[in-house]
Amino acid sequence: MPAVLSKNRHPMRNTYTPVRRPAANGARKKPAPLVRSGESAARGPDIDPAALRKALIWLAGLGVVLAAFFGLSAGLMQLYRYCTTSEHFVIEDIAVEGADQLNPDEIIALSGLQKGNNSLSVHIPDIEKRLIQNPWIEKVSIKRELPHRFIISIKERNPQFWVLKEGSLYYLDRNGILIAPVESQNFQSLPTLDIGPGGEEALPYLSDFISQISSSDFPFDTSQISWLRISAGKGFELYWESKHLSLSIGFEHWRQNLRRLALTLDDIKKRNEINQTREIRAADGQVWLQKA
Repeated sequence: MPAVLSKNRHPMRNTYTPVRRPAANGARKKPAPLVRSGESAARGPDIDPAALRKALIWLAGLGVVLAAFFGLSAGLMQLYRYCTTSEHFVIEDIAVEGADQLNPDEIIALSGLQKGNNSLSVHIPDIEKRLIQNPWIEKVSIKRELPHRFIISIKERNPQFWVLKEGSLYYLDRNGILIAPVESQNFQSLPTLDIGPGGEEALPYLSDFISQISSSDFPFDTSQISWLRISAGKGFELYWESKHLSLSIGFEHWRQNLRRLALTLDDIKKRNEINQTREIRAADGQVWLQKA
């Protein structure tokens, strides 16, 4: 039978309309659980026995490898301790090669090597680093000959000039590198190098210039020069002391100028005029002579 509507169009309750009562405290009725009482709420994944066996074998193998690694490391450490403390590797001989300006005992002291120390405990790069800090030493190499010997081989810088710096005389090599102060224990008589205005630009050519002068084509070498001056105005100037002769070579095309100067010196020497000549200049493709 259809429900009867009230005036506000809401259904009127009658004997055939069921009464709906809200749940207590406004809570909705919980749905019934899908799992029956007594059954597990979750079931674990199935485990493959073969896969489990492989995993256990892999873990066992890894354990063996790690044990072997740590065992080998411990063995190597024990071997290293034995070698670096054993009297079988005690230093008994230290040889020095190539020393001229420096005393071999001075080099050994600077190196830090000592007889009686263990040879294998020596770190060679540290010793080479200490030695190369000496201004006289240009190159150094150290050879360890087990069980008892070290060989120190050095290449010293060869001084070519004296140079005045801050009121003191220093040795200078052919590359223009300052070596050490001139002292009584390392005294050498050398020509003085004077660097005039603009002369710094010619320093990179100094080594080659000295080599050219020392060649067989030139009638003298640097040991017969009392001084050498480098400046932008006159280029290379030098004084041949035994002949009382001043020579100058222009910077521009200095090799060609030096060859012309050598030919001129050879010519006036053959004509016995070299002792009457006081100055020769070679520059700009020409040679000028000034006689006494």
